[in-house]
Amino acid sequence: MAAIPASSDAVVEKRKLKKSLFRFDMIFFTVCAILAIDTLSQSASYGFQTIFWLVASAATFLIPYGLLTSELGSTFPVEGAVFEWVRLAFGHFAGAITAVLYWLSNPIWLGGTLAAGAIAAMDALWGTHIANNTGLSIIIGLAFVWTAVTMNILSLRSMKWVPNLGSFVKIGLFVLFGVLVVITGTQNGFKGDTSNFFPTNIAVFVGVIGVLIFQWVGFEMQSNASEEMENPQRDIPRSVALSGVISVVSYAIPIAGIVLLLGSKDLSNVTSFATGYQTAVGNALGGVGQNIINGIVGAAIVFALLSSGVVWLMGSDRLMAIGALQGSGPRFMGHFSSRFGTPITVNVLSGVLSSLFVVATFMITQGNLRAYFGIVLGLAISTTTFSYLAVFPALWVLRRRYPNARRPYRVPGGMVGVAIVVILTEGYALLATIFSLWPNICSVSDGSCFGASATGQVSNLDRLPYELTVLITVGIVVAVGVWFYLIGKKHAVHDRWPEEVVSADQREVAGVRRG
Repeated sequence: MAAIPASSDAVVEKRKLKKSLFRFDMIFFTVCAILAIDTLSQSASYGFQTIFWLVASAATFLIPYGLLTSELGSTFPVEGAVFEWVRLAFGHFAGAITAVLYWLSNPIWLGGTLAAGAIAAMDALWGTHIANNTGLSIIIGLAFVWTAVTMNILSLRSMKWVPNLGSFVKIGLFVLFGVLVVITGTQNGFKGDTSNFFPTNIAVFVGVIGVLIFQWVGFEMQSNASEEMENPQRDIPRSVALSGVISVVSYAIPIAGIVLLLGSKDLSNVTSFATGYQTAVGNALGGVGQNIINGIVGAAIVFALLSSGVVWLMGSDRLMAIGALQGSGPRFMGHFSSRFGTPITVNVLSGVLSSLFVVATFMITQGNLRAYFGIVLGLAISTTTFSYLAVFPALWVLRRRYPNARRPYRVPGGMVGVAIVVILTEGYALLATIFSLWPNICSVSDGSCFGASATGQVSNLDRLPYELTVLITVGIVVAVGVWFYLIGKKHAVHDRWPEEVVSADQREVAGVRRG
């Protein structure tokens, strides 16, 4: 069956794309997308049991997730891939909801925990007092947001160095931190409690699993730029495998280091990583050496956080632009720059929304960085994991709907293997969404569930304002998805995937330039 042509708008806009991503770029794009410095403190705040759940979730979520995205990415390598997978499997309505959730979770994240993490690092390592000043926090947050947006407006070919370098900076920070932790522990001993490695109650799982799943996601992000890759069908499975190994090792070092180095009273959801670095450097070097390293590390953390925002906007903005062109959003949002080959309209909208989020949330929390971090982390996790609820089962549907499609990589085990990876990934995504929308369902102190902790404060913020902020924001995001679906129905493209799949750059909808 031949591919049914896409809309004329999609053909025109896709001709502006350029082949810019090669295997090296894809590996470190994915590493940069997965490694999230801003959430290290939150996951480590649950103590040494975090290591157990890190390993367990890597085995039971990350590996199945990698298998799933390797098949989908290599079988259906199109621009805005996540939207297209859901659309092909479940239709435009599901595609619109998924696209909006996936897209809007990133301006929330950029103006939320990434900006908050940058401010926390500056305060801890440079000695600034930004977090104590609401106005200054807003100014720094806005500067952070628009630096990331500007990098996304410029061409992928010229800006791909940001996530590539970001990956190396993150890995370098983690390795340096690990060395400093070993030196400090050898000289002064470890303050952390290592006696509770194995789970003692369900509360730690309930608390930590959402942030761990949020940390693991990112394998499919590169696929949203499939038609800007040299050979996606060959390179996507390989880049997923290599980036997964790098990410597991890279996460284990800082989380273990934070837990070993800091006592339970020093574990915080926002400052533990920077505080751990400060402690390790002070114990290992001291004096002038400490000041120099703190300055460098502070700058590295800020850049690493920025690179995370940049790489996710690169993927999510492309997804939303293609969704808009294909009938799951306003047509004007699908405009790509002729000069840069980037979805400039969505880029600017992401910056505006992220800016509004910075201002509104900092005004609500009035300089309480911990409360700000708690709210935006809950929003970022819930909207992100929510967006995957239609992505993971798409593998099952598309395997059955297009049995003759050429699959350079297949999830092993036939349909039984597909069922296993879908159930595991979907289950984790559902739990992460629920636990982030209503955190502290179980009490870490005594392991009881649905007690006082379920209605008590969250990150020093009363339950009612926290839940109103989170639930209303998620409701608005879903409502925008429904609205975009209704707008896009008039120009929706209902093409099917060809049974005998050709590569993305050969499809009539592509028209991607190599020059």
